[in-house]
Amino acid sequence: MTISLRTGAVLCGLLMLTACNSLTSDTISSFRLLFDEDRNRIPAERVNDPRADTLLVSTASAQGLFIAPPGSHGQIQWRGVTEQLETNNGRITQLVGMDVEVLVPLAANDPFRSGLIGVADGTRISRLVDLPLTYQTGLHQEAVYYRGPLEAIGQQSLQRIDEHIRMEQIGFQTTNYYWLDPETGRVRRSIQNPAPGLPTFDLLFTHQPARGKQP
Repeated sequence: MTISLRTGAVLCGLLMLTACNSLTSDTISSFRLLFDEDRNRIPAERVNDPRADTLLVSTASAQGLFIAPPGSHGQIQWRGVTEQLETNNGRITQLVGMDVEVLVPLAANDPFRSGLIGVADGTRISRLVDLPLTYQTGLHQEAVYYRGPLEAIGQQSLQRIDEHIRMEQIGFQTTNYYWLDPETGRVRRSIQNPAPGLPTFDLLFTHQPARGKQP
């Protein structure tokens, strides 16, 4: 299966993550606007040829491009004005400032800690999830992992990992997908539904290559 990045009339925002979280001229004023109508765009060349580690977040109707601080790896916080999206090795672990907020830290023996690229079929992990705005804490999340095929995304061949999620206490289940670079083990793209009431997030991670390597 060949997967390409969605294009069309979409909202794009650029947030420079510096010490003071300065905003550029084509930045959305709030991460919340990702769920509103088309407002502005980032040039395609900025999305396709970034000069830093980036995260492109897409929902059904909008996109936002975020720039990571130099040397970022592992756990990264992507900040809006009143919102925050946190990823840990490619998985959404916190989203605050939205109508639905979710906190789902990685477990001590989480495959995202040890390296998702090496996960075996049928691996199971339990996490605890908090949904603060509905006063639901310590909800049990069960995840089961299966290795998919190598799939082409752009000019790269990436390893797909499927994550089947069940939260019986609230009747929620979904499947998240991760595409990993076989050489580095890094998540390059993922499609995740973090919690009920939130849209599906399509995340595209771009990492600066080591000297002499292709991104």
